[in-house]
Amino acid sequence: MQTLREVVGPLHHDGRKLVFAGGAVGYVSYDFVRYLERLPQRTLDDHGFPDMEFGVYYDGLLFDGKNGRVRYYHLGNDRLDEITHLLVKRPAQRFFSHTELRPNVKKEEFMSMVEAAKEYIAAGDVFQVVLSKKYTFNVEGDVIAFYSALRSLNPSPYMYVLKMGKRYIVGSSPEALFRLHDNFVETMPIAGTRPRGNDRKLIKDLLNDPKELSEHMMLVDLARNDLGKISKFGSVRVLELKRVYKYSHVLHIVSRVVGELKEGYDCYDALKAVFPAGTVTGAPKVRAMEIIEELEPTRRGPYAGAVGYVSFNGDSDFAITIRTMFVNDGRAYIQAGAGIVAESNPEKEWMETEHKLAPLVEALKMSSGEKS
Repeated sequence: MQTLREVVGPLHHDGRKLVFAGGAVGYVSYDFVRYLERLPQRTLDDHGFPDMEFGVYYDGLLFDGKNGRVRYYHLGNDRLDEITHLLVKRPAQRFFSHTELRPNVKKEEFMSMVEAAKEYIAAGDVFQVVLSKKYTFNVEGDVIAFYSALRSLNPSPYMYVLKMGKRYIVGSSPEALFRLHDNFVETMPIAGTRPRGNDRKLIKDLLNDPKELSEHMMLVDLARNDLGKISKFGSVRVLELKRVYKYSHVLHIVSRVVGELKEGYDCYDALKAVFPAGTVTGAPKVRAMEIIEELEPTRRGPYAGAVGYVSFNGDSDFAITIRTMFVNDGRAYIQAGAGIVAESNPEKEWMETEHKLAPLVEALKMSSGEKS
């Protein structure tokens, strides 16, 4: 991370009018936390992704989805003619296929994991722990076909395709890890889920569910504590509290926490302060991560980490890497978790992971021409 700071930091410029004015774009794997905290090494690394991977970009295209305008920026050589040629070139028909999805844990095994987590909660080790499962498979063809399907099925605040050699990260995350703009940092914890249906009834049920509300408030407090490490005294505020957001397949309770960065701190300090998000670990964070290491059979890799950018103008924006497909040399996986608390029902927690994975599974079927 210090290397990234040295590469991007010296090129600050007045690009405030642009959301992104060149800089570093990439991802930080969940397992990067091992550089920040001492965790046991029990799970199997079966994904082959680095702990962190970024590319530095000095020019590019910015697309404004609201007005449909495209802007070209450059901090050196002007390649507009070359890029225009690529834009007008007719794309080839996209082919994409995948093999059968294989779970890393069976339903009964996941439910046993939930029961084991509840024992730790009953013993007072943690208030909550987020357990996840994943499906692995092989893919062939153009991942843009999958992205196009995912974009139509599950439009989200963060949509992305990252290509790093033979590695791809393709996703539609609903949740910000943190956003830094004009020295103000914010995070938006999401906790509390219902599948879409009779939304009015489900929203009322969600906002009157003691389990969901206590889980959400615990993570709001954790977010306030994380931002408090890097924010000026008294500047941390909750601007939105327990607002229900509608996504394609689920309803989520969302809050918004902001703070003003301390003098001498930057986006790298912010990333270290909030990483990984409490919404993908549980609380207290370190003990929850130790339990995750014990109960989950394989390492998470980029899942539940962060994907985003650090701009040369000093701003940055990172999403939590959920609702995402990860591909490494044709081997792929998708993953989702559920927050386990004292009142958790193992069957319902399994179903929550299924609901969260649903748009990814549907996008795989759509992009490969399968019938749902």
